[in-house]
Amino acid sequence: MARSLPPLDLLIGFEAAARQLSFSKAGDEVFVTQSAISRQVKKLEEFVGVALFERRHRSLELTEKGRLLFKVASETLARLSETLESLRDEPSNRSIKISTTTSFASLWLVPRLARFREQHPDIAIYIEADNRIVDLKQGVVDLAIRYCTADQITPGVDIRLSTEDIFPVCSPSLLRRSGRTFNRIEDLRHHTLLHLSDTQNAWPWLQWSEWLKEAGAPGPLADIGLRFSHFDQMIHAATMGHGIALGSSPLVDYLLKEGALVAPLVKRLVSPRSFYICRGPRSDDAVSSLVDWLMTAVETPDAETGPLETLAGAAIDLRPWLV
Repeated sequence: MARSLPPLDLLIGFEAAARQLSFSKAGDEVFVTQSAISRQVKKLEEFVGVALFERRHRSLELTEKGRLLFKVASETLARLSETLESLRDEPSNRSIKISTTTSFASLWLVPRLARFREQHPDIAIYIEADNRIVDLKQGVVDLAIRYCTADQITPGVDIRLSTEDIFPVCSPSLLRRSGRTFNRIEDLRHHTLLHLSDTQNAWPWLQWSEWLKEAGAPGPLADIGLRFSHFDQMIHAATMGHGIALGSSPLVDYLLKEGALVAPLVKRLVSPRSFYICRGPRSDDAVSSLVDWLMTAVETPDAETGPLETLAGAAIDLRPWLV
């Protein structure tokens, strides 16, 4: 059954104008004039029969129906772009696209990729670092490494790559420069704390207030320091000596091994989430080689942290925070 759709250039022009809220900036983005964008939007409004923008004296605002169309058009064009890009890739089964979080990509995967390339120089790797959850059934991505709880994966199909331990980390230069000790939890009150913003309360185990409570800190610490929207940004700030952060193993293991970070406290807490390898429909030897390498890499300790001293004789399980 034929579908009534407008020309693609109208949707592209509209999406750019809706995102920029400016016909002029949208024209610059898609290499046409401001008047051309204005005509495209007008034609699209005529096609759908509703106003998509409220045109004010010096500004644009989307109407309610314009916002609805913008959401669908933006998602559709992004998905179309990803699909076309995958089709343009070398049609070889020796190329693998991995989807994972920005933090896992920058802190764990990228530092270790040279090892994989040494062992498999004929396999090309494309990393798509995004905190969105990609639908693997579409086949655009071959493999995903997800940070989630056990009920969010497919039992018997997805593989747990690693559990997660949470503990304070800082740069050794911070301790040398400040001259302040950091051997006990109580010493944290003498240092700047680095915080991960979490307005949705999605990762309470990565918040100092909850971590200190579970660790049995003698009293609350002042909620001061620096705040970051992304975990990898916070860890980078810690390596620069800006303060003490709550690190996540395995993400900070490479930095501990390289000496960019130290973990003075041997006490660790166990988070309710883990890192899982989730496979798409593809199951050739190249993907299997990458999965095998990932499992081997995470099982090989990257940092000599010594014996794990747990709280109260056992690792504190933070799964009550399961969300």
